[in-house]
Amino acid sequence: MIRVYLVPSRKICRKYLLVKQGLVNNPRVGFVGSEEDSDFVFLCHTTLKHDPQFNRKFPPRKTVFIDYHDKPYMVFDVDCLAYFKRSWVEMVKRGNYTTKKPVLRPSHFHPLTMAIMDEFITDGDIERDVVFSCTVRPHIKHPNKARLLNFVNKMDIRGRVQIGELNTGHMNRFNAPDMREYFRLLRRSRIVVTCNPSRWEGDHRTWEAFANGALVFVDKMYTPFVRPLVDGKHCAFYDLSDEGLAKLEHRILYFLENPAQAEAIAKAGHEFTMKYHRASNRIDEILEVIT
Repeated sequence: MIRVYLVPSRKICRKYLLVKQGLVNNPRVGFVGSEEDSDFVFLCHTTLKHDPQFNRKFPPRKTVFIDYHDKPYMVFDVDCLAYFKRSWVEMVKRGNYTTKKPVLRPSHFHPLTMAIMDEFITDGDIERDVVFSCTVRPHIKHPNKARLLNFVNKMDIRGRVQIGELNTGHMNRFNAPDMREYFRLLRRSRIVVTCNPSRWEGDHRTWEAFANGALVFVDKMYTPFVRPLVDGKHCAFYDLSDEGLAKLEHRILYFLENPAQAEAIAKAGHEFTMKYHRASNRIDEILEVIT
């Protein structure tokens, strides 16, 4: 059993809850109440920013820093054994959208993506009566999402669709009525198209879609994965160039016309992500590095 002290935080955001849930659900981990009783101290960026622990120094040889901050170039000054960073890639402007490229980082830095949380999962046998949904939230600072929404709005898709934001509540409120309706929509959808933010890579929406078993279309991701998603096997990747969007339309229409193939990929993607991309799997990835 690996003894972990998770430094508490007053700001309980979804990123902190993701780490805590992963630790709670991981059978290799035992929680302890102090640094002195621990093998490792897990310190999250939210803790540094919002708590008195900001000024407390932990032994570097046992400190694991988890940085789920949005900004790729935001790096905290922490003396630690290993630094795990979510926003791993650089965003590169291409006209009215952004693309991505890897960033060189120090040897003790490691990529860490978001994951499926328990709250994302909608149980029960729900009819997939929505053929297509794209619920990304448009924002002036995120032109990629606006570009995607504008594109799919112009598509001629027959059947019940949901295009545009559905949930309006704060994303931390898992059990708010609009959030439960949003998760149910994902469960009802045959195809879900989502998009990473324009300023960083890695979001909850991608994993929310996988958790509920739709065929997921997502812009190609460049953050290294321990268990990478495979295009055409677990999901469908696209890019936001003019050519990429034309291919996206072709693939969406193809899978709408070939539901058996779409369902097979959706099933494989759901099973794969539920096995390898839960919150506890992210803790396994950390433990493989530090032990």
